[in-house]
Amino acid sequence: MPLDPRKYHVVLKEQKKKILVICIIFVLLVFLPLSFIYYKFAVKRPSQTADEITFIIEPGEEIPSVAQRLQKTNAVNSAFLFNFYVFLNRNDTNIQAGTYKIKAGSSIVDVVELFQHGTNDVKVTFLEGWRNEQIAIKAAQELSHIDYREFIALTENNSGYLFPDTYFLRGEIQERPLIVTLRTTFETKTENILTDEAVDEIGLSKEQIVNLASLIEREARDYEDKQIVAGILIKRLNEDMKLDVDASVQYAVAVKKYCESQGREIDCSPTVDELTVMNWWPQDLNLDDLNYNSLYNTRLYKGLPPSPICNPGIESIEAVLNYKQTPYYYYVHDIEGNTYYASTIEQHNINIQKYTQN
Repeated sequence: MPLDPRKYHVVLKEQKKKILVICIIFVLLVFLPLSFIYYKFAVKRPSQTADEITFIIEPGEEIPSVAQRLQKTNAVNSAFLFNFYVFLNRNDTNIQAGTYKIKAGSSIVDVVELFQHGTNDVKVTFLEGWRNEQIAIKAAQELSHIDYREFIALTENNSGYLFPDTYFLRGEIQERPLIVTLRTTFETKTENILTDEAVDEIGLSKEQIVNLASLIEREARDYEDKQIVAGILIKRLNEDMKLDVDASVQYAVAVKKYCESQGREIDCSPTVDELTVMNWWPQDLNLDDLNYNSLYNTRLYKGLPPSPICNPGIESIEAVLNYKQTPYYYYVHDIEGNTYYASTIEQHNINIQKYTQN
């Protein structure tokens, strides 16, 4: 016989449903937000130790083991939160074995960041607009296992795709893994902008867009100018005009001009030491340079160069994808890098006389 709810405290079926709904609402509106706020605070809270801790991660050691030992040594406040933060941010595959110095008062965020860089990591910055040669020089200078000429040989078909950025690299990294890192970073950084839809809309291939972006990187400084210059070059491409880009000439004649400055044959082979001091983007172009017979010389040959002349950043690639349509066909820079545009060759020549002649 069922109990009489009037005499006994009996939860009816309808009441159970109401209680369940209230609990769900409480969890969604109160418990989860409070838990999230606590989590954001807790992972950034300094550890409760006043001493620097030397901590060793063994090769192949699992993250839960690392977390337990961190808590035991008071390097972090919670092994659970350490595990949760690592796996939530997908950092479990980035934590490297090694010996670390964990500063007093480090938070979980600080410790995970430290573990990702490794004890033998080298911070190396490759700048936007650098040629492969410049990247190779920097890599060889900063990383003891990188050979300049081997790097150049392996990147012969990678110009434009060695993404310029700041990297934390293993000190013992060699040429092939470094190239993979640079290429992979390019793919990761551009996957949401160099989409099939974006490429189809602009009417150029992905390779042409990167090639054009390499010219834009060297030809314009701010984003708006890059958009305008991109629009000019695309218009000239579509109308079968020569691009007349000085940066492509600079790319073509850099070694030639260095050899000439040293009183040597124009096809001399500079040593690696000489390459480190070479001007890879000579500004003092003369008539002989402008007529230098190279497929990279867009003042002589129509169309894009055979390959990108440098490694562009995201902004230059986006400027090509979002180029501005204008009435201009020509542009020129003054000594301070300001850009002046013209719709006719007559106006362009006036701009040259006005802004570039001493």
